[in-house]
Amino acid sequence: MIKFFRHIRQKQIMENRTGKYLKYAIGEIILVVIGILIALQINTWNENRKAKNEEIKILKALQADFMVSKDRIEGTIKSQSKVMRYSKTLINIHERQDKTEFHYYDTHLDSLTYLIGYGTSWHREELVTGAYNSLTSAGKIDLIQNENLRNLLAQFMADYELGFEDQENSMHLLQELNKETNHLFLKIAGSYFRDKFDYKPISIDSLAISESFFTNDSYFGNLFLKSFDEFNRLKRQEDMRNQIQSILDSIKQELGNE
Repeated sequence: MIKFFRHIRQKQIMENRTGKYLKYAIGEIILVVIGILIALQINTWNENRKAKNEEIKILKALQADFMVSKDRIEGTIKSQSKVMRYSKTLINIHERQDKTEFHYYDTHLDSLTYLIGYGTSWHREELVTGAYNSLTSAGKIDLIQNENLRNLLAQFMADYELGFEDQENSMHLLQELNKETNHLFLKIAGSYFRDKFDYKPISIDSLAISESFFTNDSYFGNLFLKSFDEFNRLKRQEDMRNQIQSILDSIKQELGNE
């Protein structure tokens, strides 16, 4: 009987030890799991911090490029608006057939050279896209967290890469316009240009030159057609400037949140 109770007591002692061991083992497992979770959290935090720092660098690079692009496109818009004003001035003189205007350019041939030169010029912006191209080629566009900004960038680049539909037609019209005026430039070159290149002064009938130019229907017909292309391209470039401003505003907001 004594042996029987002794066996029961030893069994209880062993069970108590086993329970304590199990509790200890479970505690160890919980601590290990917590340690792993903390390590994972720290690693995730570090990765997010690195990604955020890289995003900031990307945004600043994009901001620098688009600020330059904005300046360039504004310069192009300014030059192109001037082309349209000068073209309009030439066409108005042509349509009115005003002898007083002819006489003005009879004594201001340098002004006529300037008008023709600007009236038959063509401008297009060359934007800076290096940061965006590097971003997409490296497959890092998703580092930009702001979905709206990603969409603005994608839409702008798609529009820009389409090019200008009027370019081929504009180049053709420019060739035709130059054909009509190339023979004039040596005759109407002012004394400044002649002195600069050491050309001797010549005696010309400047009034006849003005009249022959302003009554050239072929030249002004082509200039009028070119004005249509200029108008449409100017509007498109103004739209692109607005897109750039929206992108810059969005980037500024993102950087301001840091």
